[in-house]
Amino acid sequence: MTWLSVTVNDHPRFSVVSLNGDLDKISAPRLEEALAELLARRRARIIIDTTDLGFCDSTGIWILLATLRRAYEQNGWLRLAGVHGVLGRLLEVTRLADAFPIDRDVHESLLRAFGGSVSTSR
Repeated sequence: MTWLSVTVNDHPRFSVVSLNGDLDKISAPRLEEALAELLARRRARIIIDTTDLGFCDSTGIWILLATLRRAYEQNGWLRLAGVHGVLGRLLEVTRLADAFPIDRDVHESLLRAFGGSVSTSR
């Protein structure tokens, strides 16, 4: 079985979803469930931290795209932080990099999303 850790940290104005491991057809339901739960709670401002993501296949890309669409439908947004490796290459080759706001890290995502006017403390 493919290992993927999905950690969700809610903040007053956004949520950060941190991924660690491999995101593929086997592990994707873990991420899909976490993101669906966020959106069901109307938490539609989402930063997905992919810094520790080792691998991503097309299943992962489809989940990210579907969540992006659903976040927009709720007047929210989805930003990707720390994109590198296979995920970066997949987004580049499929030209989907233009669909997502992609930032160097979570801190940059916060600066771009909120203009530096948000705190990560609870």
